[in-house]
Amino acid sequence: MKKSLYIAAACLLLASCMKDTGETILLPVLNDRIPERVLSLDEQDSLRQYMPIYEGFTPVNVDGEYMVSPVKLVYASDGFAGEFYDMKWVVADQNGRNVASYSEWQDNATGATKEAHVIGEGEKITVYTIEKAMDETLGWSCDMVTVISGIKQENGIKDYSYAIVMRDKRDENGVIIEPDSYRVFKDGDGLSAENKLTH
Repeated sequence: MKKSLYIAAACLLLASCMKDTGETILLPVLNDRIPERVLSLDEQDSLRQYMPIYEGFTPVNVDGEYMVSPVKLVYASDGFAGEFYDMKWVVADQNGRNVASYSEWQDNATGATKEAHVIGEGEKITVYTIEKAMDETLGWSCDMVTVISGIKQENGIKDYSYAIVMRDKRDENGVIIEPDSYRVFKDGDGLSAENKLTH
């Protein structure tokens, strides 16, 4: 009887350690989808109207440096219409839990995080993260959710899609979108090409 109580207690402890929360995680947690604490189901459904979001535990490794050119706006929830600078993005150090670092550069704006998550099955991948971005020249900084999806190819990411969902911002000149607004983009030629020269 005492042994079974110990086993039950151990199982409860194990389950609590594996919860995907903001607290310390004692055991590795693999995500197969975007958690609701990152994007609500309603937000994910809204994005899915304009881009795929792949789910699963077994994505390929997507470490690399990629270019998006030309950047084409697919949809803006705030009604914005305009042109955008080309963008470079980098995924590095994807580990056994499918967690990696992520960085991006677009004109004078930069964004980075050390905890990007890669989900999907095989070549169909989605990368999601909460990143900090800033542009010192234009005087803004923000926290935003970034979602990237596509199909990994030898030469890049085919059918590349990119979405940002704004969370918090400091925006002295009113140049970036409002919190909880979102925009979805794609690579205009259908491929975010991998730059293999820097590897």
